[in-house]
Amino acid sequence: MKKKRLKLPDTAAFFMIMILIAAILTYIIPAGSFERIVDGTTGRTLVVDGTYSPIDGGGVSIGQVLSSLFRGMVGGVDIIAFIFVVGGCFGIINATGAFESGLSTLMRRLSGKEGLLIGTIMAALAVCGATFGMGEEALPFVTVMIAASQKMKMGRITGIAIIVVGIYSGYTAGPLNPFNTGIGQEIAELPIFSGMGLRAVLMAGTVAIGIHHVIVNGKKYRSDLTPLAENTAGQAEILPGTAELQTGGLSPEVSEKCDAAGEDAGADSLSAKQKIVLLIVLGTIIVMVICIMMFGWYFEEISALFVAMGLTAGMFYFRSLDETGKAFVKGAGEMTTAVIYFTFARAILVIMEDGQIMDTVVYALSVPLSQAGGVLATWGIFICEGIINFFIPSSSGQAAAVMPILTPLADIVGVTRQTAVLAYQCGGFLNLITPTQMVVLAACALGGVSFTDWFRYSWKLVLKWCLWAMVILAVATMTGYGPF
Repeated sequence: MKKKRLKLPDTAAFFMIMILIAAILTYIIPAGSFERIVDGTTGRTLVVDGTYSPIDGGGVSIGQVLSSLFRGMVGGVDIIAFIFVVGGCFGIINATGAFESGLSTLMRRLSGKEGLLIGTIMAALAVCGATFGMGEEALPFVTVMIAASQKMKMGRITGIAIIVVGIYSGYTAGPLNPFNTGIGQEIAELPIFSGMGLRAVLMAGTVAIGIHHVIVNGKKYRSDLTPLAENTAGQAEILPGTAELQTGGLSPEVSEKCDAAGEDAGADSLSAKQKIVLLIVLGTIIVMVICIMMFGWYFEEISALFVAMGLTAGMFYFRSLDETGKAFVKGAGEMTTAVIYFTFARAILVIMEDGQIMDTVVYALSVPLSQAGGVLATWGIFICEGIINFFIPSSSGQAAAVMPILTPLADIVGVTRQTAVLAYQCGGFLNLITPTQMVVLAACALGGVSFTDWFRYSWKLVLKWCLWAMVILAVATMTGYGPF
């Protein structure tokens, strides 16, 4: 008799379950609250330590649960708008094919120089992840890199790792990533993209560790050199219940890009127009950094800059407002899943606020962390984040779910809010071995590699990343990483 294997629920199903659990907890966890004051200098709302007290409260009603999604979306409308605008503008950039052609050109020029090729591509992808949150957009490169890795006498898993490890090494540290750093800092009432210096150090170490791991292990994993087309049939199901990722789990747009990338990997060179598009993107990032540091730009101004970038690049490349508009709509549409996850996470908080149990949870967490104090408290937050990451792999969704808890918690245990945001980001390193992370699952499906094999390949890398993160978090704690 064939043994029935456990099927993991979809991320959206996880959120629905958590919403129900949150509603039930409002009947179990006693209501309570802290006193809060507004800092006249910074304008941030601070929890007054030692003022927690129980209050009269009760469980939420069915009506409150059913309306939580709507109220969650309304409460996060500024972040949702930002996500859609950024997605649409980079949808225009993606439509020009500049990134794909740039990668193909780089591969040809560095042909025969294995270490340099792998390191350069991973560093470039890390920059993309760190600056505009490239994630699913990198999936079309997987088939290209698998072909390249096999040409270098390395296995398919190396091709997958070049893309996935490269992306996550930059995305997680994300000095300018709008989807984790930006949203996390906005919720924590921090200046947007502040604290870039230490995050850049975190990213540099993460990228270096990732490159070393991929190059060293590329020489070990030479057993899966079977051509991709001959192998995917036998390796389609990377996790129980996820075989549909091979063809149907990806969006039609990504599937189309993957097919095109596999067929035309070596055909297109970087055109003059595409070079200018990449220069426009680079110029935009430079202007953004300068204006954030000098003028304190926030979501509204940054969104306007991205719109200017998208329109300039689109009109220059396509010479058509119609094509530019279509690319914007397509790019914004690809952000829908992230927005839905963010809304689900906001709904959980709405229910906790309705039941007045948020401060009780903060108080319960603050007691052991306050006793630990300092670096141990920061590490405790990091470990909690890693566990939560299994259930909420979406960075924007997790920010919405946990930062409203971590912000007052940081105030109470004596850790800066900037350090709390950094700890939340570092929890994302576990995405590499999280079986609920769609980008990892999709990349494995495209490469015909089982999740079990991927886990064996990457768990040591994740451990090294976590140890490096703990060093950086210790530095952040001891130096009062700020501005606050």
